[in-house]
Amino acid sequence: MILLLLLTLALLLWMIQRELDSTAREVPMPEDQCANCHAPIDIDWMVCPHCQQRLRESCPCCHKGKKISHPHCPFCGNTGKERAA
Repeated sequence: MILLLLLTLALLLWMIQRELDSTAREVPMPEDQCANCHAPIDIDWMVCPHCQQRLRESCPCCHKGKKISHPHCPFCGNTGKERAA
């Protein structure tokens, strides 16, 4: 009877440990990719180091980097038509 209780307890502890190990695994962060060559790139890079494709441009209003594909600056909302005064 005690042996059965110990085996059940050991099984429960093993299952809890397995669950904790599976949730503790690192989740990989999604990498950004170059639209031209699909190589992994850093989100702050202005030019792809693999194919030299321009990835970002400076906003004419706030001068922060924005993706070329974005029609508006995510920081100030400038459409690129207005210039800083």
